[in-house]
Amino acid sequence: MSGVETKMWDGRFESGMAQSMIDLSFSLEFDSELIEEDIQGSIGHGKGLVQSGVLTEEEYKTICNGLRSILVDYKKGIDLWQDSDEDIHMAVERVLTERIGQLGKKIHTGRSRNDQVCTDFKLYMRHRATEIIALEKELAKTLLAVAKENMGKIMPGYTHMQQAQPIYFSHYMMSFFFAVTRDIKRLNNFLDLHCELPLGSGAIAGSAFPYERKLVAEELGFKRPSPNSIDAVSHRDMALEFLSDLAIVSNTLSRYAEDFVNWSTSEFGFLTLHDAFSSGSSMMPQKKNPDSMELIRGKSGRMLGNLTSMFTLVKGAPLSYSRDLQEDKEPVFDAVKTTKVILRVMKEALETARYNFDKMESRMLPALLATDLADLLVEGGTPFRDAHHIVGSLVGEAAKQGKEFTELSDETWAAHGVRDIKTIREILNFRYSISRRNIEGGTGPDSVEEQFTKAEELLKNL
Repeated sequence: MSGVETKMWDGRFESGMAQSMIDLSFSLEFDSELIEEDIQGSIGHGKGLVQSGVLTEEEYKTICNGLRSILVDYKKGIDLWQDSDEDIHMAVERVLTERIGQLGKKIHTGRSRNDQVCTDFKLYMRHRATEIIALEKELAKTLLAVAKENMGKIMPGYTHMQQAQPIYFSHYMMSFFFAVTRDIKRLNNFLDLHCELPLGSGAIAGSAFPYERKLVAEELGFKRPSPNSIDAVSHRDMALEFLSDLAIVSNTLSRYAEDFVNWSTSEFGFLTLHDAFSSGSSMMPQKKNPDSMELIRGKSGRMLGNLTSMFTLVKGAPLSYSRDLQEDKEPVFDAVKTTKVILRVMKEALETARYNFDKMESRMLPALLATDLADLLVEGGTPFRDAHHIVGSLVGEAAKQGKEFTELSDETWAAHGVRDIKTIREILNFRYSISRRNIEGGTGPDSVEEQFTKAEELLKNL
């Protein structure tokens, strides 16, 4: 079969590549996402080639200017690519050579596409992780601001989707805040762990042009060179960890989005999303749907799919490099794009939402105070298991009568073993319940204020 094009690496081959093979293997369509990192990586590599004597300072300056001009034109929207360009790495080298002549061919000295691609990809993930951390911090600031602004507002807390105990709305929002800060810490840990430079590893055995790898690492923002060339070009645990971290980020958002979808229903009525983060129905004119939250919830499944895709890709890939690993880019690109947009949407939706505290309080059932009654009985000397049984029997009796347990008569309470009924009835209310829970991490007012203090300190140090 006759080939349609020849490539930069075709010295070994008599024919070009078949069109079907081009359709299968060319990746420029998606890996052009790496152009900034590819140019940054080549500039760093070139600095090492100067140090090792392969390039003069003047040649290096010419190469750097050529590379930067490519990036400028790309950002202007100028079409730089040809059908024969296999990937972004070969495309950039081709354009560079066209612009500065044969000198452009020197930039690949001592470098394989294996260590070049790994370096570009690591730079990309490190850059995007930093951007995502910044978005997470903005969301955390919004959560803290909403919580502080609405301190003192009460709502029913839920377990098993059933009303459980009274809580401050601020306590709920702070639970979101602390979950987001853990997501940030995971990404910071990711950056700290994956800080080794692959360049200099070559295809598998290391470069025969031994430039000072520490110099190149410093130039590109890595802490140190990778210690083993096979490990550097073959493993994709960085991508796996990045996708895992982003999947956890999306899962965090998804769980809260689920609550906010429920809160938006007429049955709850706790939350009214701004029109900008809602949509209507093509048939039913009365509808206002919480699409922003539903889409965030839906994207979480997509993120898990990206992680699963990467695990499936690498689990059987032999060392050191196989072409399978070309497929590692798209799941990461998609996860980055998705994470960025859902973080922005969640932040903006919560900033502009209306929280209907009157509805929250009016929906609170007296059954929320059952635990408090049991606690009061314990404080009066009743063993906890007995107190639990007494209150449970009162709740059961109330259910039979179609009442709340607080609506039962004093005689009924007394018959089930409750003492000091008058005193208990005087203090048993939702705000009393909340006020009792000032233990560290609890929903009590002092505790929530302490959470604000901790949160502010956390934001300074993240």
